[in-house]
Amino acid sequence: MNLISLFCQQPLLDRESVPFRQFVFQQPRNRKFLFAAIILTIVQFVLFKMLYPFPDFISDSSSYIDSNLEHLKVNLWPIGYSYFIAFIHWMSPSHVFLIAVQYLILQATLLYVFFSASYLLQLRPVNSTIFFIFLIVNPALLYLSNCVLSDTLFLSISMIIFMQYLWMFRRPKLSYLLIQGILIGVAFTIRYTAIYYPLVALLAIPFAHYKLPAKLMGIILPWVFILPFISYTQQQTKAITGTAEFSVFGGWQIANNALYMYGHIQVDSTQLPPEMRKLDRYAKIFFTKIAPTDKDLAELPGTYFIKMPNAILKPYLIINHKWGEHPTAKDMFKSWGTVSPVYNAYGKYLIKKYPFSFMRYYMWLNTKTYFSPHLEKFTNYNLGMKEMWASPQKWFQLESPAVYKVPPTYVFDLIGNLYKWLFAALNFYFAVSVIFLFTGRKKTSGSYVSFAGVWLAIFFVIINFGFSVFATPVVLRYQFIPMIIMVLFCLHINELSPSEDKPAAANA
Repeated sequence: MNLISLFCQQPLLDRESVPFRQFVFQQPRNRKFLFAAIILTIVQFVLFKMLYPFPDFISDSSSYIDSNLEHLKVNLWPIGYSYFIAFIHWMSPSHVFLIAVQYLILQATLLYVFFSASYLLQLRPVNSTIFFIFLIVNPALLYLSNCVLSDTLFLSISMIIFMQYLWMFRRPKLSYLLIQGILIGVAFTIRYTAIYYPLVALLAIPFAHYKLPAKLMGIILPWVFILPFISYTQQQTKAITGTAEFSVFGGWQIANNALYMYGHIQVDSTQLPPEMRKLDRYAKIFFTKIAPTDKDLAELPGTYFIKMPNAILKPYLIINHKWGEHPTAKDMFKSWGTVSPVYNAYGKYLIKKYPFSFMRYYMWLNTKTYFSPHLEKFTNYNLGMKEMWASPQKWFQLESPAVYKVPPTYVFDLIGNLYKWLFAALNFYFAVSVIFLFTGRKKTSGSYVSFAGVWLAIFFVIINFGFSVFATPVVLRYQFIPMIIMVLFCLHINELSPSEDKPAAANA
């Protein structure tokens, strides 16, 4: 008997007499949820577009669009989302249509998550209602859907992947393994964060009741899609920059991360490889003349040396790579890619040479930021500009670049801060709930799916935390996936009490 079974009073969920389709479409309570979700989705979208007629853009948005306008097969960001908006554009160039599709995909996914969780975990009525409201009536996700960004699509795919593991804990069907493997591959083409999803699969699939060959197939399958995409991206990058790099932006990110500790270390330039010495001179000059404080660095957590125009990386780029008066997206990608190998090597050198300083001045800062994520996109609309860039205007076939909104900007701050504090509270409450669940009770109730799901949630939250702290900027829009998972299991863990029996008609 494996570890999870020790915590369960029943080995598998007893709901064989009620098929999932019947559970959703025939039980009166769930039909009401379905009808309410449809009405709420339509009403929310219509009202929102009356307040925000245009999509929200940041620099990443233009990068995705430029990839299509210039027919690029590789760019700073994964190409998958560019293919997605190209497909939507083939059906209609309307920006309203794109946002509507993104929002409908997200809402349909969240409804699937809601019904799957209610069915598999047998959520009690009050908890299922709370979870439904959080998923379907969520203003932050509505704002996120209005952005020309990969976030909502990636969130949708990620949540479907997570639910496949819950389904396979209940009954080990081959289709669940196939779906999770394929979707991890798709997710990786949309955001490189999905690189840790195979690790989640490695930790989740062994808890399902598959035979060993099926488990191995499910664990290996994501790499069947990821590795060819990595190779393809490297070759496309080499064709433009001359170097077979997988992620051009990754080199910038690693150098940026390492530079957070530069003001607290003494780098001997004579010990550096020759190709890094010029870049190190730029770093020394910058920290001698400007010397950003820890407060300055904390104001742009995880991205200071990428975003600040005078902070080492961009000046080095400008001096070492020339482009024309009107550079194209391909020109910009080539220029970023030309210096990326040096940035990559330099960042890795500093991190290996000064690991404890890196942990103290970058990872500790990111750890604090993780529990209070940078609002970033949730501080303004269209970066505070009254016009969109030229490429979105061309892509959406608009006569004017002007954009406008009805609500004041502080609405963004209110919503962003609400969810920032909610995320911090959820992390604390989730940790406490898990500790009490596994140490504070001699006897627990709940199905195998419940406890396997709890372990999966723990795995996912910890891995996401580690990846966020070490490798990526911690911004609020990246944290809605773990937020949804923690909301679900904070509610459900409270149901796994030793003395109370779950009502038989919990979802009737």
